[in-house]
Amino acid sequence: MTLPIRIPSKVGEILAKLRSGGFEAFLVGGCVRDALLGIPCDDYDVATNARPGDIKRIFPKSRAVGQAFGVMLVNGVEVSTFRNDGTYLDHRHPDSVTYADTIEDDLSRRDFTVNAMAYDGENIIDPYGGQKDLESKVIRFVGSARKRMREDPLRALRACRFAAKIDGMITPSSAKAIKDLSHLVDFVSMERRQQELSKMLTGPRPEKALDLAARLGLLPYLILDLVPSIGCAQPPHHKEDCWEHALLTLKNARKKDLSFRLACLLHDIAKPLAKAETKDGSCTFYKHEVLGEKMVRKALKDLKYSNEIIDTVAEYTKYHMRPLLFDSHMKDPALQRLIGSLKHISFRDLIRLMLCDLRGNACHTDKPFSYIFKITRPIMERYYRIMKEHRVLKLRDLPVTGEDIMRELKIAPGPAVGKMLQKLYAFALKKPKSATREKLLSEARRIAEAEK
Repeated sequence: MTLPIRIPSKVGEILAKLRSGGFEAFLVGGCVRDALLGIPCDDYDVATNARPGDIKRIFPKSRAVGQAFGVMLVNGVEVSTFRNDGTYLDHRHPDSVTYADTIEDDLSRRDFTVNAMAYDGENIIDPYGGQKDLESKVIRFVGSARKRMREDPLRALRACRFAAKIDGMITPSSAKAIKDLSHLVDFVSMERRQQELSKMLTGPRPEKALDLAARLGLLPYLILDLVPSIGCAQPPHHKEDCWEHALLTLKNARKKDLSFRLACLLHDIAKPLAKAETKDGSCTFYKHEVLGEKMVRKALKDLKYSNEIIDTVAEYTKYHMRPLLFDSHMKDPALQRLIGSLKHISFRDLIRLMLCDLRGNACHTDKPFSYIFKITRPIMERYYRIMKEHRVLKLRDLPVTGEDIMRELKIAPGPAVGKMLQKLYAFALKKPKSATREKLLSEARRIAEAEK
């Protein structure tokens, strides 16, 4: 069977040189799977019976990147020698590696059947039924599911991601092994968990991957503070619980940016803690966005995300509930202050989050998108007008500086200068047409005179 796979020239050259040197060479893993799925692939791995010394002789500029595992890097492509792995006492690395003779031996150590296929340019080597599982849309461990889990518990999270990628399911036996051994994920470093969560979020159907992870008991090992969201009802404005709402919000995210999708998942993380029952049987979640900002920072810091991502997601969380955004009668100065207060996100992206948040409400799912968009259209129209008029948004946008104030009012440096700039900022917000250098200095003189 010839695969509809476009092999990059550098990969094709590696395969050809290995074969001309008398060795077997195969494409393996993800590129074969993705070719069968009919989706583009940008990651090509090569497996060969050539030993690292042979690879170095054929490709003098190659270098070892996993010498203990027989992995060489050739022109940016990983070329691995067929191998068998020993036991995994640390739940990640095999304690011993022996070179194998056949591609079938090499494929036997891989995680899932859909990743345990190889391609030689003409034939697919598929000893574990990966093609059939792809057609049936199932994720199944190669060999013993419990053994594969003990070797590397990160495979539990990978199973959820791949099931979402193929829009399928995890086989019952594999799912049981994951659920029974979910506690082993605690042995996986936070950095690796973070990388897998990021791949889930930016891949296809992230809501499905996270839902599977939660059902299999994996959520505590990703973001523990999300667990109380499961089953946390939020009447009367939502039919769904807080966890279902997070997944629905994520499902509606079209923007693939990681920070944005983290915000979709985490924006209501504090609701269970902020929840207060009312006498009529409903509930409130006052200030959950304030508490949520702190919780988001801790959760993402624990997962070793960068400060940039932490600051961005925290800002989304802090502002996602600003009630002014739902009020088409809000004053322009308030809108300008909000726009100006954003440091890490754009106002348009904040609106995007709000639209996903609104669409993530089961009460709204039967209504057309135009109903939801109608809520924010007036705000967006005014936003574009404000930006087109280049109005003052931040204090630093003022066309006057502290030095201008000191010179104009003949005052020394001190708190009075900052207070005057704040008053001029408020003046510029209320009267944007008067926010010129000349008129602001005139206003400063007027204020100073009135305060004498």
